[in-house]
Amino acid sequence: MKLGWSGRAARSNTLLVLAFAGLCLFSLATLWSVTEGIHGPYEDFDPGVSKTVFWRQLIWMVLAWGAMLFASRIPMEHLEELTPVAYVVCLVLLAAVLVVSPVVAGAHRWFALGPVRLQPSEPAKIALILVLARWLRGFDPGERRLVPVAGSLLLALLPFVLVLREPDLGTSLVFLAIWLGVVFWYGLSWVFLISVGSPLVSGIFSFYSETVVHQAWPWGVYLVVLVALLYRARFRLLESVFLLLANIATGIGISFFWERLKPYQQERVLTFFDPSRDMFGAGYQAMQSKVAIGSGGFAGTHYLQGTQKGLAFLPERHTDFIFSVVGEELGFVGAMVLLALFMTIILRGLHVARVARKPFASLLAVGIVAYFTFHVFVNVAITTGLLPVTGLPLPFLSYGGSNLLVSSFLLGLLLNIAGQGFEA
Repeated sequence: MKLGWSGRAARSNTLLVLAFAGLCLFSLATLWSVTEGIHGPYEDFDPGVSKTVFWRQLIWMVLAWGAMLFASRIPMEHLEELTPVAYVVCLVLLAAVLVVSPVVAGAHRWFALGPVRLQPSEPAKIALILVLARWLRGFDPGERRLVPVAGSLLLALLPFVLVLREPDLGTSLVFLAIWLGVVFWYGLSWVFLISVGSPLVSGIFSFYSETVVHQAWPWGVYLVVLVALLYRARFRLLESVFLLLANIATGIGISFFWERLKPYQQERVLTFFDPSRDMFGAGYQAMQSKVAIGSGGFAGTHYLQGTQKGLAFLPERHTDFIFSVVGEELGFVGAMVLLALFMTIILRGLHVARVARKPFASLLAVGIVAYFTFHVFVNVAITTGLLPVTGLPLPFLSYGGSNLLVSSFLLGLLLNIAGQGFEA
């Protein structure tokens, strides 16, 4: 095992490490601000978030750097050998948390270990990325792909279903996003993935037609457009008929899935389409988040001076809505700097996947990129009102040890792959 990286690898990894350091500083600065109230001329307003949040996160940050350095030094062959064991252990933990964990906020998500809470769905993300890379690296992309793709989908569905049962819809979707990224890199075409995803789009249009506008024309227009696209794509007749039937079946069956959602999940979705229906209930978080980001303008309200944060109007401002605090106090400029740091990790990760010499390392890097891309995109989209509210942390920024350690470990694996990929 090498204890350092050579020339080109060192220069490449410098960007990843600097981006990680920048995100850690963003997190600590924002969490310090979140725990500070507004100091007015007559009274001080309680921020509603204890200062211990900052100090605990500082401790987690130290551990996170250790996790990153540890992952960057693990021999790849050892990691590949231990992958099946790690995957099975994570599945056992996901099943156990549904049975033995206490109910917190209506969900079974955490094991309580004294003052520390462990969320098994977080390390399960690492296990899924590893097992997908190990499974697919044994198949030639030029050969028939039904067995490897179907097997990889089964591997992703197992943790997806268990996490969905907690219930945790946002986290469960991460597993599907990782699977999509890895199988696309493995060799599936955009046409195939779009075809597979079209029934989901059909379900969304059907739901919108039936539940939101109470008119059938949006779904009908979608089906007409789909038929035209299938004709233009020159699909064979049998494939086109099968895909069209799958879209119709999904559209009809969406009501069955809708009835299985928890009432608060239904309310969040309905409020997304019509925020005015519950501005002080399910729509409150999204509304206050957009107010915070909008009030920041171009340059922000200045550090420690955000009123949405300081007066405790913005909920979950130290976890899921921490990006809103950045947008309010640092404005468009600060938000763009933050996103640029994430883009550095994502783009460098794709470069690492491209130059990696072994299929396992390349697929592993892509899975890590898919993880970061989905987390960042969905969290930012939620805080800006582009997606319904669901609990999904912003990597490296949101308060919490489980996600921070997992994100740091994955970044360390990316550094590990980069070092090996550039070796002569």
